[in-house]
Amino acid sequence: AAYPLVRLYCSWKLHYDSSAWTVVQGDTEGETYLSEVGSQGFCTWNHPVQAHLACRTLRGWPRLEVTVRGSDSHGRRQLAGYGSWSLPVTPGTVEVTCRCWRPSGPGLLGRLRSYLLGIVPELLHSSLISDSSSTGNGTSKGRLVLRTEDSVDVLFRLNLVHQYFEENGLFVSLPPDGTGPA
Repeated sequence: AAYPLVRLYCSWKLHYDSSAWTVVQGDTEGETYLSEVGSQGFCTWNHPVQAHLACRTLRGWPRLEVTVRGSDSHGRRQLAGYGSWSLPVTPGTVEVTCRCWRPSGPGLLGRLRSYLLGIVPELLHSSLISDSSSTGNGTSKGRLVLRTEDSVDVLFRLNLVHQYFEENGLFVSLPPDGTGPA
């Protein structure tokens, strides 16, 4: 955009199959505070997300869905991007970058509106962000039917604890390189 966003905030939501998962304690959605974008091009929220979930089955594994919004130097508010990321299967501490995207305007007129006026298209239905119908490579079909562009990255630093998984016959392990689910 012609006028970059100088302040950002992030709305988040845990997206999961409610027939298989229940919330024992904590919040499943929330919003960070507004943070200034620094000279390096990033901002820090340091916003804790704490949730205790119980499951009957591993179907519908939780995803963290984010919507990043901000304002430019003229005070115009607009969408920075949408993102969705599956929580890791293995317990422990992990840092992951979620690449966010946003719909792009159709054709030259849409790109000009975005560039000159700061008008960015937004989704009418947020269900497309965490569309659970996967293509097999981790992306959802929801984004594949839209014209989109990469926008912002959100870094998550998560600490995950599994309780009573092995006692209930649920085993997760790391592959030999230790980078993710086997």
